[in-house]
Amino acid sequence: MARLSNLLAFSGILGELVGCNGPSGFYIRSRPKRSAKAPSPKQQDARSRLATVMRFLKPLKEIIYMGFAQAHPSRSKTTAMNAAASHMLNYAVEGEFPDITINPAAVRLSRGSLAPLPDIAYEQVGSSVAITWSPLMPRFSGHSDDTVMAICYNLQEQSITVAEALRSDGLVTLDLFEFPLLSSSLIYVCVCDRDRKQFSSSQFVGEIER
Repeated sequence: MARLSNLLAFSGILGELVGCNGPSGFYIRSRPKRSAKAPSPKQQDARSRLATVMRFLKPLKEIIYMGFAQAHPSRSKTTAMNAAASHMLNYAVEGEFPDITINPAAVRLSRGSLAPLPDIAYEQVGSSVAITWSPLMPRFSGHSDDTVMAICYNLQEQSITVAEALRSDGLVTLDLFEFPLLSSSLIYVCVCDRDRKQFSSSQFVGEIER
């Protein structure tokens, strides 16, 4: 759908034309046409990799919007998601089409210079997961009142739950009661300052079953 900007300009698709607003002003280009050729194996592999990454990241988008914003000058949601997807494509995607998988330990939900959590571990009892770390204050780039965000990503429901604590607490607990039995979940943590502007790079804690 096209949107009229003024009497001489529009943005969006109008028939076989596309109106765009770029750095140098308004311009028009032809609407791209779909190729009748079947995609090559290389194209299939690239498209499948990107689709797999975007499906994985979609439930995590609100976390990513925060976690990657400070690391990029524009701080836009699109830039943040592109950065997370680019990292996954380069480091977390394994195999080849049609057997493409994600290595969850290589996924990053936030990026930044804030100190990560040392000596991180977890213990599961029933539907409760206790995540612990050393509460000792880092020498650089960290404060006792930094917020620790524990993110549980249920793979079956494609949904997340988040629990928070302070860095000085050394403990945060996740309750997975609402997730289906016999389903798998990925646990990540990231740290942000009191204003939620500075972040650490996220850490993968482990994969658990409910």
